[in-house]
Order: sequence, then C-alpha cells, then structure tokens
Amino acid sequence: MSEIVLDELSFRYPDTVENTLDSLDLQINSGEAHALLGGSGAGKSTLLNLLSGLLGVQSGRILFDGLDVGRVAPHERRVSQVFQFPVLYEALTVEENLAFPLRNLKDSASGRRGRVDEIARRLKIDHLLGRASKNLSLFEKQLVAIGKSLVRPDVALVLLDEPLTAAEPAHKWELRQTLKSLQREMGATMIYVTHDQTEALTFADRISILHDGKILQTGSPQSLVDLPAHEHVGYFVGTPGMNLLDGEISAGFYQLAGSPLAQTDSVPGPCRVGFRPEHCELSNVHPTGRQAVAVEILSKRTLGTLRQEQIGLAHARLGTSEITSRQTLSNLNVGSGWLSVDPARVMGFRDGWRIGEST
Repeated sequence: MSEIVLDELSFRYPDTVENTLDSLDLQINSGEAHALLGGSGAGKSTLLNLLSGLLGVQSGRILFDGLDVGRVAPHERRVSQVFQFPVLYEALTVEENLAFPLRNLKDSASGRRGRVDEIARRLKIDHLLGRASKNLSLFEKQLVAIGKSLVRPDVALVLLDEPLTAAEPAHKWELRQTLKSLQREMGATMIYVTHDQTEALTFADRISILHDGKILQTGSPQSLVDLPAHEHVGYFVGTPGMNLLDGEISAGFYQLAGSPLAQTDSVPGPCRVGFRPEHCELSNVHPTGRQAVAVEILSKRTLGTLRQEQIGLAHARLGTSEITSRQTLSNLNVGSGWLSVDPARVMGFRDGWRIGEST
C-alpha cells in the first residue's frame, strides 16, 4: 500500500470561473484509513477521479510513495474503487468476480485461487463462492465488490465512494465494521468518501473536511469535535452541530448579549462565539455562582433516561439565534430561562476560522 500526497492540487472544469478544487495539501500515510467528509458539491468526486486518473491533473501534484502519478495512466496506478452501488459481472459467480482483477497478473492458477479464498474468508463470503452474483442480496453484492477492490496484492490505494449508500440501515453498521476490520488486518491504504459524519467518524483514523473545494481541517475524529479549525467544521461535525452565535470580545471576555462567558486574551471586537450542545445548559433559574445569559426556552425533546432522569435536547432563542443543549430535562420548562456554558469549552471565530488557528 502507498503513501498518498496531494501537493497544491487544483482543478477547474471547462467554462467555469472558480476552481472545483483549490490548492489541496494532504498526506495520507501508508496503511491509513482516511475519510473525506463533505456535503454535496464539496469536490469529493472530482478528487476521487483525479486520484484514479479519470481526470487529468491541471495544477499541483499527486504522489504515490513519492512518485508523481499525474501522467501515469489510470490502469498503471494500481487504484481500485468501490462505488455506491455494487459493480459486479452478474453472469459470473462470486469466485469468478473476485478472480477477475487477477487475470492479467502472472500468478499461477493456484496462486490466484489462494488469494480469492483468503479475501473471501476474511469477508466471510467463502460460502458464496459458487453462487451466481445475480442471486446475491445487495449486502452480499457490496461485500463481493469490496473483495474485488482488495484482491490484487499489488493494489496501492482503495477508494470507497459512499459505499454504504445503497445498504439497508440494518446492514450499514455490520458492513462498516467488516470493512474497518479488514483494512486493519491487511494494512490497506483506504480513502472513504462520504457526506455522512457517522460513517466517517466510526471508520477513519483521520478525517479531512472538504468544503467548497478546500480542505478546512484534517485530524482525528476527536480533534475535529474538540477543536474545529473553522465554523463549518464545528457545525458540520457533531449531532447536533456546534452552537454559533454573534458575539464579541470585550474586557477580556467572550460575551453574548453583553454577558461574559469565558476569559480570553484575544483582540477585542466582534466575533462568532461557539460551544457544543453538550457543553451548555438551559435552566429556568439563574445558576448559582455561574455566568449566565438570559434566553427564551422554546422546546425540549426527550431522547432517553439516565438514572431515572430524562435526557434529551432543549432549544432556546437568543435574539435571532437559536441554541441547542444536550442535558437533563426533568426540571426544565418552556418560557424565560438562562443559558450557562462551560467556560473551558467556549471558542471564538473570525472570518470563519477559529481564533488562534493558523489559516
């Protein structure tokens, strides 16, 4: 498996004004499970097509183990891809589908069969080898498609293009865990492309957030939650996303509606104040000994119970902004109330970027 490096990679489609991808820099380690997470139009599919060679590099470089593959033909890059919907030869058996990528290699027939048997065993589809592909369930077809992408021993990179989109909800978790386990066992370099943060957060060692053709942040799942580099990362990652409100820095504090929330030594002036739902609390009475902001409590929704306490989401309004908290709900009522925030978890943003973050 290969180390993948993007070096100032840009791409623009004909007859468009702006770049679809703009100066991407990224290093993906050999054997890493990496996710590209972004919404529709972020540039995910364009980047996959550049990596596989279906689109030509216009500006910048793509390196596989230090080799610039910008002018290397697609079939010579040793890249395999799993698509949203399984791509199989339905007239062939599962065994024949798995063996198909090996046909042009010079391995012996017994060597090819051994490789097919190994992949089938690891995916737990060895009992399906003699079955016609057209007679498989969608879940089984996707497992075979994943097997096809991994069967070549010389594969440099596996691209997973939203591979769980067509899977039934009951099978998504199982398929994701199977894929992750196989990736670890084989040390495969995988890039998993998705708009679903749950898939990215539970699969990847590191995640790159792609937005409007730019990589806003790359890091571990926990780092994206704890320290988002950009407002979009804070809002996009997390369920629900980060609360982001218009505020200011004044007298050494982050402030909302003139009320101080947390100390800061940043330059005074307007900013966006961010905090996650699990780091704030709404109540109908002013919390003793804590800074709080007056708000209007709009609603609450129970998600479960913990130690006989209702746990869920509460929603409030401050000016024209809405706030979501994740908290106990038993003593909370709709009406006037107070918002308190863990001061250690408050962060500020200017021009989209977290204050103190190098852009």
